[in-house]
Order: sequence, then structure tokens, then C-alpha cells
Amino acid sequence: MLSLSLITFIIASVAVVISVNVTEELVHLVAVITAVWCLLLSLILAPVLVKVLIVIALLGLSKNLSSTGN
Repeated sequence: MLSLSLITFIIASVAVVISVNVTEELVHLVAVITAVWCLLLSLILAPVLVKVLIVIALLGLSKNLSSTGN
């Protein structure tokens, strides 16, 4: 499962790079949709430990952002 997650993450990363560098609207839209789809699929296929680490990182980031807003 980890290899499938890594493959979808790599595809999503390539799609993000393409969407940033392309000027045509349709290609940009397809690249963004591909990136979002692959990132979601990558999160679904990721092991539980990776999901827990992502949640911890997001919680730490949100606490950090909320403390700088005061």
C-alpha cells in the first residue's frame, strides 16, 4: 500500500508542477483535478502512522497560526 501511495503522490506532484507552468486553461484545469484526486487517493492509501503524523502536523500548524494571529 505504501508503494501505491507514493506513486499517487508522485503523480500529484507532477500534476501540480504542470499546472503551475502551463498557460492553457483546459490543461491547467485537468492538471489541478488530477493533482487533487491523486493527493486524496494517496491519503486514503497511506498507512495509519502516516495519517496520524499528518494530523499531528496539521494540529501543530493550526496552533502555531492561531498564536501568531493574536
